[in-house]
Amino acid sequence: MRFIVLCISIIFVLLLTYQTRNHPQVRHNAVLDRIQHPFDIRLRYRIAEVDPRFGLSKEQVMQLSQQATDIWKMGTGKDYFVYDPDAKLTIHLIYDERQDESNQRRQQLGNIEQNQQIWSNKNQNLKQVKDEIDRANTLLDTKKTQLDAQLHQYNQQITIINQSGSIHPSQRDLFIQRRNQLQQQIFALEQEIHLYNQKIQQLNHQVGELNQINHQLNQSIDQFNQRFQARLFDKGLFNGKQINIYEFSSKDDLRLTLAHEFGHALGLKHNQDPVALMYPMMKDQNMQNFSLTTADLALLHDR
Repeated sequence: MRFIVLCISIIFVLLLTYQTRNHPQVRHNAVLDRIQHPFDIRLRYRIAEVDPRFGLSKEQVMQLSQQATDIWKMGTGKDYFVYDPDAKLTIHLIYDERQDESNQRRQQLGNIEQNQQIWSNKNQNLKQVKDEIDRANTLLDTKKTQLDAQLHQYNQQITIINQSGSIHPSQRDLFIQRRNQLQQQIFALEQEIHLYNQKIQQLNHQVGELNQINHQLNQSIDQFNQRFQARLFDKGLFNGKQINIYEFSSKDDLRLTLAHEFGHALGLKHNQDPVALMYPMMKDQNMQNFSLTTADLALLHDR
């Protein structure tokens, strides 16, 4: 009987050793789970703690964690993870100063985007005003050219009359009437030019306001970039026993951060591909529609 027990024990030890060597993620499962499910190589995990200040329920985090594991499943065709309410590996969402910093980052980014929209609207309006002024300038040039031609013709006629030394009374009345018409046209053109110059002044004032907004916007962007640098993945941490999440800016961000830490649970280190899941910085990854890169798959193959 003892011999049988010894043989069974040796078999289980060999099985556990084989599992650990070929499927390193199972080392994070409870020994009892590994004995009860000897051929199940999936890593079991559960959601243990969600600080309410994140504004997410435990069920929402559970759903996001499953979406995070789907990134690995869709990228490899293999199922590496399974949710188990009794799992040894736990996930904790811990609210601290990092999330406060993220909230401030998101708020300032929202302010910048709002100011960018204000600048864009004013710039579009300014272009419309400038187009109107350009059309008005073209029309004024045409009217001035036509009026100059009429004045030139009128002055030539006056010169001829002065040289002849006499003019019929009926012609005199016509010339007086023509002179009055030209004076009215000159006055009307001067009024239009005055309004045109006022629009030019208003345009210059609007350009000054737009340049000031643009300057303030550039300052805000510079300050934002100096304060909020590209973030290391220490906003999440896998310590061999649990996954701690300290900061995220959105649900997409949380999903990708969980997937990154799941990668560490699989035994993967960081790589040097800026768009890869296992790159140590959150910078150029596609947050909404992410899929594993060649660099991620190479890490998994070589682990």
